[in-house]
Amino acid sequence: MHEEDTSVKYSVTAEVSESNDGGMLVGDYTILDELGHGSFGVVYMAKSRKTGEVYAIKEYNKANLRKRQQMGMMRGARGGMPMRPGRGGLFAARQMLLKQQGNEEDSDPFYLIKTELAISKKLKHPHIARLYEVLNDTKHDVLYLVIDLCNKGPVQELSSTDAKASPLSAEDTHKYFTHALLALEYLHEQGIIHRDIKPDNMLLTEDNVLKLTDFGESIMPEDGGHKVKGASGTPAFMAPELCQDASEITGEPADIWSLGVCLYGFVYGELPFKGSTVFDIIDSISAGEISYPGPYDEQLQNLLSRMMERNPDTRITISEIREHPWVTQNGTFELPSKEINCQHIVDTITKEDVDNVLQPIFDIIPLINAFAKLRIIRRRIRDKHEAEQRAKDHDLPEDSEGNTKKQKEPKE
Repeated sequence: MHEEDTSVKYSVTAEVSESNDGGMLVGDYTILDELGHGSFGVVYMAKSRKTGEVYAIKEYNKANLRKRQQMGMMRGARGGMPMRPGRGGLFAARQMLLKQQGNEEDSDPFYLIKTELAISKKLKHPHIARLYEVLNDTKHDVLYLVIDLCNKGPVQELSSTDAKASPLSAEDTHKYFTHALLALEYLHEQGIIHRDIKPDNMLLTEDNVLKLTDFGESIMPEDGGHKVKGASGTPAFMAPELCQDASEITGEPADIWSLGVCLYGFVYGELPFKGSTVFDIIDSISAGEISYPGPYDEQLQNLLSRMMERNPDTRITISEIREHPWVTQNGTFELPSKEINCQHIVDTITKEDVDNVLQPIFDIIPLINAFAKLRIIRRRIRDKHEAEQRAKDHDLPEDSEGNTKKQKEPKE
């Protein structure tokens, strides 16, 4: 039995065109429908013209990705803190970083998402959306990621304002929470911190299987450690330690806090921390007051309070969540063991993996350029030969480069 191919295909120049019936074509894929909008572009349902398989295609607008990249670079230049205007040397630092970014883009068409690609190409789990192909549309300045089709969309749409969503049923709440828990356990076992756990990144398949997606904010702590630098993610789901000025935090507890916020939303149809601005939301998180609307459920609220424990050192761990009575349904429900859940261990994802994720492309580009030059040379040779032949046939003079000169018209 052959091992499943988990490689990712990269298309450096993917053409976006129109089909005969007026539909949209992206490379070898026919766009069937629009599934929704993400923070960086549109998500489509698409069909492979080669295999007939149906996928989701995430569109990444490079302009938005560049803004995110620049913000991250400036935070790094400021020691992890947000950029503030009017500080000495900041303009020069920004210009330097923009130049560096431009040089990277010239040599690597996918550099804006290379960390996400390095992570995604190595993951294999039933509750994580698989990446199949990446396409670069140079004409429209867009990247496309071909992933597992999750055509039922986000498990829930929650707002950080006072707007409410429909709570999930008790059965669905437990089912989708355990799906997300298993995906998060698998990531953490690989040394990956997701950093943007939220319902928008939990998509449902036609068979109601939850798949975690979007690794654009994910990070792999250096040297196999657990410390991460800088705040990242969606404010309403951020742990309190991310709302402070700490230069480093432990990554796993922050993901667990975010999953606890998701569970709260599943149950109550709203978020525990809300506000009309980012600062309002941060103030709400910092205050730490959590209310529990609706019927009282001691086990559920105990789990929520432990997942949203303000101190990351005493926050509940995934191993402890596994044994919690609400998860086990008082011993009537059993999760797959950690050994089974994390059986597909991937190789350690190193900085070299990130830097070289598209190395085969770099080897191909010179060949593409060489063939393009060869075609131009062949065309010039062919044109010159045809010109010489016409000159012989019509006895026309040639210029110094072998081009036929147009004879002067006789004067009347």
